[in-house]
Amino acid sequence: MSIADCRLPIHYPTFVAPGSLKARLPVKCRRIKAVLRPNPDQHSAFGIRHSAISSGFTLLEVMIAILIMSIAMAIAFQTFSAVTRAWSGARVLIDKVHHGDFVMGQLTAALRSMSISTNAPEKYGFRIENNSEGEGEHTICWVTDSGAFMPPGEICGHTRHRIEVGAGRDDDGIEGLVVTVWPYLADEEEVKKGSWLVSESIKGLRCRIYDTKEGEEGWTDQWEYSNAIPGLVEITLYAEPPEEYGDPVEFRQLIEIPLGPPVTNKLTEAK
Repeated sequence: MSIADCRLPIHYPTFVAPGSLKARLPVKCRRIKAVLRPNPDQHSAFGIRHSAISSGFTLLEVMIAILIMSIAMAIAFQTFSAVTRAWSGARVLIDKVHHGDFVMGQLTAALRSMSISTNAPEKYGFRIENNSEGEGEHTICWVTDSGAFMPPGEICGHTRHRIEVGAGRDDDGIEGLVVTVWPYLADEEEVKKGSWLVSESIKGLRCRIYDTKEGEEGWTDQWEYSNAIPGLVEITLYAEPPEEYGDPVEFRQLIEIPLGPPVTNKLTEAK
């Protein structure tokens, strides 16, 4: 055997920085780790890049996101529905207020034009009767020169007539505030009366009279004088509620009758 055959192979050591991870790991472990580490440029068996897998969302994350969006949309829908209902209710209430003001204005004009005469005063007397129809309690009746509540072409609208206002139904069965008129000197049992519905929203009225009788001056809902008119009345109109089963909307006003007896020492109570 020659000397050349007896020479051992020379291994040149690889320089490793002291304290590094490679310095602490055996060579075999480093090689295994390099083999198992996925290459971002390689594709999996399903044709999906490893980099895409590592940057996507898990099924749990997607489900949580959908749940959060569903809750947010439900809250937004409920809020929108509440605002829409409130807006609709407010518009209905405003319409009723405008309509109630109009009816009260017509009623005020007719009451302030109440007439009285020393000749046949029983034909001019103010009347108040109980009425179980609708929301109100009363029907009131008086003689007036006003054309309030009169439709175009109504003959009584141009002459003195007796008018009756209260809750009732028209010929079609629609409930509301009904006005009835007829000539004030005619026989009420035989005369043909005109009647019509003036408001479907106003379901009735209540009337209180300020009685100026000496010793009994004050408010009452009874009127016993068939040949006289009051000096001050309080009218309350009842409009249908904006919501079903709600309380009716009330319109209340004091109306002074110019030809009636003056209210004296207890005017503050009337207010």
